[in-house]
Amino acid sequence: MDNNYTKGFGTNFHKVYAENANSYHDFSAAEMFSQKLSQKINNLFIGDVALDVGCGTCHKTNIFSQFFNKIYALDTSKELLKFAKKKYTDNNKIDYIFASASQIPLLDCSVDVIISTWTSLPLEEAVLEMQRVCKPSGSIIRIGTTMIDDFTCMFPKYSIDRVNYVNKYFRDEGFVEEIHDVFIKFEDLKTAKDTLSIVLGISEDLVLKKAYKHKVVLHYKRK
Repeated sequence: MDNNYTKGFGTNFHKVYAENANSYHDFSAAEMFSQKLSQKINNLFIGDVALDVGCGTCHKTNIFSQFFNKIYALDTSKELLKFAKKKYTDNNKIDYIFASASQIPLLDCSVDVIISTWTSLPLEEAVLEMQRVCKPSGSIIRIGTTMIDDFTCMFPKYSIDRVNYVNKYFRDEGFVEEIHDVFIKFEDLKTAKDTLSIVLGISEDLVLKKAYKHKVVLHYKRK
């Protein structure tokens, strides 16, 4: 495993969190799950209380909230949480938490569903914490990158070794693994270039399309 890329898989995400939350939100909002992936996730949404680990600007948290009475939105970025609070001020189901996934400030067995999408985690500690706060009948769901394709090939220093290590860790922990499609779609090529050049920290010349089909891995576990 290449330990140089333990955060963000060689992307510019962490710099963007602090400096340009709006662009990161635009990036998050451009991602759409395939119908098959959406249905699979919805089938695992059983219960009243959810936790979104690495919620970012809460684009997906806001969507997921329709299935629950309460959803905790946890992230280590004050800037992204500040953006989310202003963006979703009318959604009273979201409870924001500034904390690391390695120390989730929730009680044991207090959450029905935990979901984490595209999140750089302190892996071993985070999985232990997610299992701790998840109810005995609950579900833990993780979506992440899985291969080099025409989208991830734009990521600077993308480490397939790191990706394979993380995915194997979830399999070894008893998570079911499935490969699904997501679609990254922008309104036009200019918007794609503007957003992806900022978020990924690359030249606009490398962004050649306004839409990408991207393979992701879904890991899920019922306790």
